Amino acid sequence: MAVLETFSWSPQNGPTADIQHRNTEVQYGDGYAQVTGDGINTESQKWPLTFIGMKEEIMPILAFLRAHAGVRAFRWVNPLGELGLYRASDIKPTIIDFARMSVTVTFATAYRAEPT
Repeated sequence: MAVLETFSWSPQNGPTADIQHRNTEVQYGDGYAQVTGDGINTESQKWPLTFIGMKEEIMPILAFLRAHAGVRAFRWVNPLGELGLYRASDIKPTIIDFARMSVTVTFATAYRAEPT
């Protein structure tokens, strides 16, 4: 089994999470509704993040994200202090000037089966 790498860079302050819960609801004729979680991993998180700095600071972040190609999961401690598995998508590097750049990216919850 491949070893999961850890993303250890800190984003700009103030990221806002989008936390969703996947539920199934059955509405009955008498007004009663039965709601249950859909599957074993009902919560998902998306974190839009921004990293700004000198080019030599941002390029290793960009290299890490590109190496995982939106497919391979990695470990990351989110701003709430929770360690989890995530995948990166919507990677957008921006050149600010000759020495500075930024990268915006969205981290989304990833799931994997435990070895048996």
